[in-house]
Amino acid sequence: MIAVIDYDGGNTKSILNVLDRCGLDYVVTHDENKINSCSKLILPGVSNFSFCIESLKKKKLDQLIKDHTLIKKKPFLGICSGMQILGSFSEEGNVEGLNIIPGKIKKIPVNIAKIVPHVGWNKVNFRDSLITEGIKNNSRFYFCHSYYYEPEDPKHCFMKTHYGIEFCTGVHSQNIFGIQFHPEKSLSEGMKIIENFSRY
Repeated sequence: MIAVIDYDGGNTKSILNVLDRCGLDYVVTHDENKINSCSKLILPGVSNFSFCIESLKKKKLDQLIKDHTLIKKKPFLGICSGMQILGSFSEEGNVEGLNIIPGKIKKIPVNIAKIVPHVGWNKVNFRDSLITEGIKNNSRFYFCHSYYYEPEDPKHCFMKTHYGIEFCTGVHSQNIFGIQFHPEKSLSEGMKIIENFSRY
């Protein structure tokens, strides 16, 4: 069973549509007992960083996520801002993250990228991993963001995208995955990401 964490900061409906198409069992919840009973966690996100962190703390989900990812080692997938909150600090609101995968969240430089936010389809170059199994390298995925994740340790970056600059678009550490793009809006390749994660 997958817990889709409900914290008022995610594009939950779109994620549920993909989970339904994949035929996966899930529950949308912020209840601690229900989350405890699930074997995997997905944290969607479309809101700004500071709102996401504030909402997680308000619902007492910040420490819960740390416990499940770092101690219980449950498979975790963070999407868009749901990935960025794994970092240590964000320039978006100048607030601290969960520091699960140390790194900074930085603004895409407008003087280089020209148009920010980065919205639309773009290629993703990745190292082979469980969640990219069966997906052709440099496949296109759908993005919508103004900030990017810069991991403290480069080995934690397993996906990269070029938009004016080359930036990390996927982080991975043991049981923890984070992706900047939206698999729920990325057609068959995005659906494959979710299917692969469900088998982790």
